[in-house]
Parts: sequence; structure tokens; C-alpha cells
Amino acid sequence: MSFTARCLWIACRGVALMPRVIQYHCIGSVIYFIMRYILRYRRSLILKQLTDSFPERSKTEIRSICNDYYHTLAETVVGTMTLASMNRRMRREVLKVEVPDSVRETLEGKNFVYFSSHHNFWEYAQFAGLCFPGHMTVCAYHPLKSKVWDELYYHLRENADCKPVPSSELIRYFLRHKDSGIDNRRLLLGLIADQNSPPKGEVHWYNFLNHKTLFFEGGEQMALKFKMPVLYLSMSRIKAGRYRGEVKMLYDGEQSVEKHEIMERYVSELEKDIRREPSRWMWSHRRWKYKPDPDTGEVIYCGKGY
Repeated sequence: MSFTARCLWIACRGVALMPRVIQYHCIGSVIYFIMRYILRYRRSLILKQLTDSFPERSKTEIRSICNDYYHTLAETVVGTMTLASMNRRMRREVLKVEVPDSVRETLEGKNFVYFSSHHNFWEYAQFAGLCFPGHMTVCAYHPLKSKVWDELYYHLRENADCKPVPSSELIRYFLRHKDSGIDNRRLLLGLIADQNSPPKGEVHWYNFLNHKTLFFEGGEQMALKFKMPVLYLSMSRIKAGRYRGEVKMLYDGEQSVEKHEIMERYVSELEKDIRREPSRWMWSHRRWKYKPDPDTGEVIYCGKGY
């Protein structure tokens, strides 16, 4: 790790060792104030995406969701820093996950795919893997352009139960370990599946939050090719820094499904979660860079305007 990245990691660890009341109610409040009132961080983008996604809601409701979203941002910043000092016991505490017995039986001795999203605090989503002690979590991530920040995030995410792997290398990594596993454990492929997918070849548009939307489909393709079950983690907030997770089976690895059907199930579950807690999804990212041409169906790049 470079000197700058190590300094940032030490700063994160300093915050991580503080009492929760200072982390979330003091530092978090300062970050919230700066984001909302001073920087007004991407406020126009957030409001536009909320308005277009929830046309049935009033302007007052949209502004309220937007303002609450800045609390989500602040908690995300603080939560990321807490990763610098978490042991296995603490990881179990910050995310309580319910796994039905039928799901455990289906996954016994198998590699499987695990979909999460940017709803609530996604960095903690990897901790759901602790509910499956016979599996090693392999988390796909997109490397950051800044080498320093990329190094920092890698070291914050890596632990004895999680191996971060760049998305572009995930398939090769899986093929090397799919039979032997890692440390005598089968593979749990963790994918944040609501990323904004760039169009490649033939595309499929999903109906999502009042938009025609593209999603990365690599997880479905791997699941079908290697007959792996697919789970979805539904997260809900208990209080600052504490979450509850519910595991749902999207595909058992054996049933006959149509192309895109697994992703359709994922998109449906994700939209339910967002509508339940709308301020907990990451609205400050530009979600809809592409749309279909109404006449030809071809992909249109919307540019920075949206």
C-alpha cells in the first residue's frame, strides 16, 4: 500500500475505533451538514432522478426523500471508515441476516451467486457470507481511477472471509477455483448487480423505477452456465450502522428459466426495497446514462445531462 493510501487507512482506523455515538451522531452529523447545506452534493441530479422515478409523489415528498438521502450518504462515509477495524464478531453484529433452512440445504456444497445492491450500506453486504461458513466470499468490484483510493478500498474490503476481485477478472478467478475452492471452502460470488451497465451488443431493457434500464447480466450468465443458485440480499436499516438482511432465492440452479428471467426477479425485488425505503438507495450516481430510441429501439447515450 502506498504512503498516501496508508495514511488514509490510519485515519479510517482512528474513526473506526471511536464509540458509535461519536462516529454516527457527531462525525456523521458534520458530514451530513456539509453534504446537504454547503456542497449541496449533486442535489439537482438527485431531485431529477427521484422525480422521474416517482411521478406519483409530490414535490414536497421528493424534497423530503432527497434531504433524507444525505443522511444515507453520511452514514455510508462513516460506515466505510469502520471497515478498518472490524473483526468477525463485529461483522456479525452490524448485519443480522435471516437464512431459511431450505436455502441452506440448497446451497450445501455448491458454489453460488449472491446479488446485493446499492440499497442501504452495500459494503456490509459481504458480511452475509458469514452465514455460510462453508463458503468463501469473492466480491467483484470496479477498480477506481485513483490508484490511492483504489488501494484504500481494497484493503478496507479484504479480510479472512472476503477476497475482492476486479470485475474484469472475476470469470478467470472463478474458473481457477470453482472445483478446488479456497481454503477448503466453496465460492460465494458477491455481485452488486444494480450497476449502470454500458451497452454491449444485443441489450435487454428492464422496467425499473419508471425507466427502461440496463443491468449487468454477467451474474445470470455465470449462474446458468455453471448451474449455480442465485440469492438476493434484501437489506433494511435498524439504526445508524446496524442493518437487517433477508436472503431470498432467485434461482435454485436447476429449474428451467428463460433468458433474463433471473435478472427480472432481481429487478423486481430491488424495486420493492427501494419503494419501501426510497432514501436508502444511492441516488447521487447517474443511474440512467442510456435509454432506448422510441422509434428504432437503439441505445441513446444521454450524456452528462442525466
